[in-house]
Amino acid sequence: MKEELKLILEGGETHSIEFKEGLEGVDKEMVAFANSSGGRVLLGVRDDGTVKGIKITNKLKSQVQDIANNCEPRIHITLDEIDDILLIKVPEGTNKPHMCKRGFFIRIGPNSQKLSRDEILKFAVNEGKVVYDEEINPAFDFKMDFDEKSFSEFLKASEITVNLPFENILFNMNLARKMENEHHFKNVVSLFFSKNIRKFNSSAYTTCILFKGNTRANIIDRKDFDGNLIEQVEDAIRFVEKNIMLTYQIKGLVRKEIPQYPPGAIREGIVNAIMHRDYLEKGSNVFVYIHDDFIEITNPGGLFGITRDQLGKICARRNERVADLFKMVGLVEKAGTGIQRMNDTMRKSGLKEPNIEASENFFMITFRGHKKGELSKISEGREVIALNERQKRALELIKKNERVTIAELIREYPDVNRKTLTRDMDALIRTGLVKRMGRGRRDLHYVIA
Repeated sequence: MKEELKLILEGGETHSIEFKEGLEGVDKEMVAFANSSGGRVLLGVRDDGTVKGIKITNKLKSQVQDIANNCEPRIHITLDEIDDILLIKVPEGTNKPHMCKRGFFIRIGPNSQKLSRDEILKFAVNEGKVVYDEEINPAFDFKMDFDEKSFSEFLKASEITVNLPFENILFNMNLARKMENEHHFKNVVSLFFSKNIRKFNSSAYTTCILFKGNTRANIIDRKDFDGNLIEQVEDAIRFVEKNIMLTYQIKGLVRKEIPQYPPGAIREGIVNAIMHRDYLEKGSNVFVYIHDDFIEITNPGGLFGITRDQLGKICARRNERVADLFKMVGLVEKAGTGIQRMNDTMRKSGLKEPNIEASENFFMITFRGHKKGELSKISEGREVIALNERQKRALELIKKNERVTIAELIREYPDVNRKTLTRDMDALIRTGLVKRMGRGRRDLHYVIA
């Protein structure tokens, strides 16, 4: 033990070693070690490592134990004596964060640093003590804020049929607590079933931006989507589908759609961003950036409970209740296989796996899709047709209603003149995708060829 002490004194103060002459400040050192990876306080040693010594009595030991007991939560320590030095062993806490009368501290290098309010909150979040979607939202007024239509649509999509009041269903789904005979609703309810999501979280929305080129210099279109989380997923996916290249591979009578990006991969990326974002982080929202050659999806909140190497291998969900509700409507699988599915989908489309970057505060996924030249190669020499937004919409309407008229397209695009829309449809006719039927303006319509 004395040889070990000699090495400790020679090594000086470190991340896990602290020298103290007396009891002053011992409480913050205990808290700092407990909130970090544990450590030892040598009582009776000066900062420079020289031994001053301290009279070790039962009273001193009792005082040290009282200091540990008065921390919140209590810190379990062990005491050893080496001559006139009292060695206080502080294990890493199992119920972090710990605090003393001076506040919250963590160990950074050879120093114990006090945490600010935001740092305390972030620390508690990382330790799983504060989970946004599980917390009760005292501001949520069920009569004023609850959106019955959204909840009814959710129940239908989840195939839940039960004849109970909505409040009772939410309670049975573990989305509310009953206190003093009243229901109190968790934050997840305001994210999914409130009339105004930003009333309760001003940053809980998704922004989609279309850029010209591969920089963020020139914006072509921008939309902020602030419906409930399911609506945000659907709106963001529609925005992407509207603004990426869709081509058709034509081989004889067979036409095959070739999107610039596989829809399943982009969908998975958007769902994961909205599902795993840090809703405690204010002042930043989910972004979907569409460039000519790549798409970036970013969300506040770095890696949650895993390392970069564990991505796609270990399931770690920041928002358990959000993940549960997404799973119930079929938007996600709870097994934590989202990244693997993105990788597989991209590879099957002949594309590279998405690049993932994660910092302490942000998570970013970058998808690189087909370029126009690459699509020409995929077509194996056959004709490849790039469709504009209006032509894509026309095909969607035909598939839905079995036909479409110019009048209907004018209602879809009131700012586009009839001649332009007619040219769009003439181009589709030349590709062989649609054909014109009927005579005269009233009877003229288009169907799948």
